[in-house]
Amino acid sequence: MLTDLFHALLDERNQQARGNPILPALLYAHCPAAAGWWLSGAVPEPVFDVTWQVLEDYSAGKTLKEALLDYEIREGALADIEKYIGEVSTYRSHHPMSSPELSPLFPGGRFDPSHRLGSHVGIRKMGGWQKVLEYARVWAFLIYDWRGAMQISPDVELTIEREWLALRAPGVRKAAYFPVWVWQENFSGKKRNHVGLFVEDERGHDQLRFALVQSADRVGDKSWQTPPLVFGLQRQSGEAELFKAAFPLEEILKMLLPLGERASRRPAFPMQAIRNPQACLQCGFQQLCYPDQKSGGRQLPLFGEASLEILKR
Repeated sequence: MLTDLFHALLDERNQQARGNPILPALLYAHCPAAAGWWLSGAVPEPVFDVTWQVLEDYSAGKTLKEALLDYEIREGALADIEKYIGEVSTYRSHHPMSSPELSPLFPGGRFDPSHRLGSHVGIRKMGGWQKVLEYARVWAFLIYDWRGAMQISPDVELTIEREWLALRAPGVRKAAYFPVWVWQENFSGKKRNHVGLFVEDERGHDQLRFALVQSADRVGDKSWQTPPLVFGLQRQSGEAELFKAAFPLEEILKMLLPLGERASRRPAFPMQAIRNPQACLQCGFQQLCYPDQKSGGRQLPLFGEASLEILKR
């Protein structure tokens, strides 16, 4: 789920500069149809991202209970969530591996159906009970898993803030603006920054997105005292892996202009629907690619003829 990219598309500065090839190139690497929609003037509708939202709420200074109450999760369901957190903690203490609670053998996570009364609006808003549990798991466990994997000492002060970076590439005159989560540790007045980009699986880093962020500048009056370490944060396992470019950064960035030019060609086919149909459920352009019915369940509808005609233009 490229929530950072879809938030970038919604930023007014980027919408006013759609001719900039940086975002189309990133979209094209994700799916040519997404790049086609963006260049045709479409505005995406980001899907609710549990992990991203946790950091939004955490960085606002809320507690987990306060955040869940804001989502209209009431006392009965809160008790089940507290029980779930205890179950995960106990299970982890007996299974020293990455996120063992994701195993089908994990016995926890059940709740009393009667506790949905009063919380059903919030549960539906968050995408279902499993999403509520995932929200609690990310908050109570994954934040600390990532922190440890990035080798941030538990004894130092840590702040997590969303910042905007200015992405640049050779041959591109204007920057594109991109949101990232900056993990800043403060030890004896010395600050060290880590940038965490969410990744879905173990297949490795998205080289172009990571290379652009690695070479980006802070927006505004801020500047990096030392270049940040950029990590890929696994959404499921809680692991964090330091970005290691497969090629020199300048060589990766040279790929951007050809990708941006390719993104402008028509037709723009929905390759993600062929490679990984479930990814369409997490795309901000899904309702445009699938205009006849909502994407959902285990089967995705065929790509609409009307959509093809639009993307050929």
